Amino acid sequence: MILIYAGTTRQGPLGLVREARMKAVQKEVMIGNWGIARGLVEAGLELAAAYPGTPSSEIIPGIVEFNKRDKGSIHAEWATNERCAFEVAFGAAVSGKKAACMMKQVGLNVAFPSLLAGKGKPIDGALVIVSCDDPGPQSSQTEQDTRLLAALFGIIVFDPASPVEAADVAYYAMQYSFEKKVPVIIRSTHRVSHAREAIPLYPAGERKPVIHEGVADNHESGAGFGIVASGMSYSIASDVVKGLSLQPEPPVYKVTRVFPMDPGLRAFVKNHERVLVLEETDSVLEALIGNGGKIFGRANGYVPGAGELTYDVVREIIEKIAREMKIADLKFSPDNTIEKALQNAKFPSRPPKLCSGCPHRASFYAMRHAFPKAVFPGDIGCYTLGISMGAVDTCIDMGGAVTMASGFYDTFHQDGTLIPIIASVGDSTFFHACLEPLYDAVKKKKKFVLVIMDNSTTAMTGMQPTPQSGVTAGGAPAGVVKIEDVVTGFGVEFMKILDPYDVPLTVKTLKEAFTFLQEQEKGPAIIIARRECLLYAKPKEDETFEFSQIEDECTGCGHCVDRFGCPALVFDDTKKRVKVDEGLCVRCGICLLACPPRRKKHGIRM
Repeated sequence: MILIYAGTTRQGPLGLVREARMKAVQKEVMIGNWGIARGLVEAGLELAAAYPGTPSSEIIPGIVEFNKRDKGSIHAEWATNERCAFEVAFGAAVSGKKAACMMKQVGLNVAFPSLLAGKGKPIDGALVIVSCDDPGPQSSQTEQDTRLLAALFGIIVFDPASPVEAADVAYYAMQYSFEKKVPVIIRSTHRVSHAREAIPLYPAGERKPVIHEGVADNHESGAGFGIVASGMSYSIASDVVKGLSLQPEPPVYKVTRVFPMDPGLRAFVKNHERVLVLEETDSVLEALIGNGGKIFGRANGYVPGAGELTYDVVREIIEKIAREMKIADLKFSPDNTIEKALQNAKFPSRPPKLCSGCPHRASFYAMRHAFPKAVFPGDIGCYTLGISMGAVDTCIDMGGAVTMASGFYDTFHQDGTLIPIIASVGDSTFFHACLEPLYDAVKKKKKFVLVIMDNSTTAMTGMQPTPQSGVTAGGAPAGVVKIEDVVTGFGVEFMKILDPYDVPLTVKTLKEAFTFLQEQEKGPAIIIARRECLLYAKPKEDETFEFSQIEDECTGCGHCVDRFGCPALVFDDTKKRVKVDEGLCVRCGICLLACPPRRKKHGIRM
């Protein structure tokens, strides 16, 4: 039997009552994603599959760790993409297992066809889909609200407000799915997924999830102004209300299960003159509640239409409403101590850049050097930062570099021209979303150069293995699928593998690839730029250089700073020359090849 405890009012969507339940339990400080992992493991999880994507990437490692501690037999794997992850978990759930899959919000789009087709199919076990949203967005190309998708298609969705609640929600969702035989979605946001909290640990099957829903203690239900909030927005709204010391203090209705909406929420709205709805990132609750005339929300401009609802944003919203509604005694007193301390502090401007020594930087530099006026379709990953080097022109989604390159080729081909099109993707992205587009391009002889930047890991999301890494999520040996085998298997006739640190060779090979496209009625041409991610690789003693080399030979042209863009290179305006930040430099020495005067002096041709 599953017990859910809610606020003192009986307005929780699950008809809940509160019961004191405090006993000594072991706790561990962990991030929300590990809380989700812990809740799923305690609920009897048997299979988990995921594709890494911030802010969801730490859930599988958490499951692996807790399974190891408990000496369990959970099967956990990194899938090639989110659709694979969903279908693996769905297959297990249909077969009677307790299964879960994890992804970030845009990854849910990849799994969407399977989710939509499978949501109504009978399952014998349980299926929990964890989709972590990224309000802001901070590490995604777009904002997206998983709750909206769930509500549109009638899937139960929970929105935890803290790491502790995320653990309880995960446990409850798994048990609920197993009992009701329906898929359940947990929507987390990055503030919940990555915040840390002391989370209770229980033996398997003994957690009594505490999921608050409705209005908290000591609030009257029914007044002039009330607030409705879900997820992290609830935690922020509660802090703001306390900080403002409003009299009377508006009640804050907490929504944990967003869909289906609880009748208690509708009653709360009915009993108040005006209601502010706070939620990230779309207008899901606002749309479900209706009552347009009495709602302060996105529809009437009180809540920003996009972006994260931070403390300051929420405070300004509530202050504005309090003034309009003439709520007395607005007593917020900001602590400006930190702001004053920062007023005189000077910080160097650090726009997003690839890491010092990143092999991708060498590839991008070579691409731009070989074909300065090429079209550069790019993709999702660390290498999106190639945009700062002028070597990424487009970025739409994973795999989009290949298909857009095909589209660019067709466009120019119609006009009777062949211009250099140099596309770039990473190794994990190649397996995730490039196979069908590449096969399609080979079959139709699209003439473009594709540079596959193989750093042997999924670097952007935390060094997860790729299909050619030969290791499982738990670290055991696994089968290997090599990129070059796939490429040649598709029938690509120009395929070269090189070390991107050899910039002259990369430039030479890029030009050879384009010549091949000009002379042959075949395409595309593939270059695999293979070198380990510097954060992953061990330093190689024979490949270091002395800082003095770049500084002593600098003529002050600034080319390496402007075009190479290594964070360790700083232009000294006083001395009119480049200096090396020894705290950032990894002594890869590639900047020496990005120095035109030095190349000329030493006879290096590119």
